[in-house]
Amino acid sequence: MPGKTVDYYFCMNSPWVYLSQRRLEEIAEGQGASVAYHPVDLREMMLRLIGMDDPPERSELHRVYGKRDMERWAEFYGLPLSDEPRYYPVSQHLAARVVVAADRFGADVAPLVLALPRAVWAEDRDIADKAVLTAICEECGLPGDILLRAADDTETLERFGANTDEALARGVFGIPSYVVEGEIFWGQDRLDFVERALAAA
Repeated sequence: MPGKTVDYYFCMNSPWVYLSQRRLEEIAEGQGASVAYHPVDLREMMLRLIGMDDPPERSELHRVYGKRDMERWAEFYGLPLSDEPRYYPVSQHLAARVVVAADRFGADVAPLVLALPRAVWAEDRDIADKAVLTAICEECGLPGDILLRAADDTETLERFGANTDEALARGVFGIPSYVVEGEIFWGQDRLDFVERALAAA
């Protein structure tokens, strides 16, 4: 009988991916589940969902609250968080394809999924820069030069696009999203429900 799986749809420049990665790993381990990592193209998702590649601008009140909420979660998880990340906004496409390539080669991508958004949100590093990406891969014990080359392979590009197609086909509309037994949980603040769903699976 197949084991329990969390299908995880996410982006590499998201603070919520950085803040929640360790918690997701802990939940999966505690429930004897695996995590299937599916980096997606959020801009493409937004274009297909609402006809624009970025959501409408948030109000100033919304932005202030969002920043404070990130700070609260960082405090809760005991993780550092830059007050004003030097390299955000930043394109996540190449970093996401590096993760897809690592997954293709059978590597454990969990360390990368923590390290890449951490680089943006806690270390003020540019994950769109190839030298930075290579270094981060090496820090995770992975061959950065090989993964950077593989990130532009046709198969990697196709898998990255397929992740986005699959997410939309399953009803995913935002990131991070977790799918357990066909049920979608949107947002890292729903991880307790992910844990309950795995326990019941």
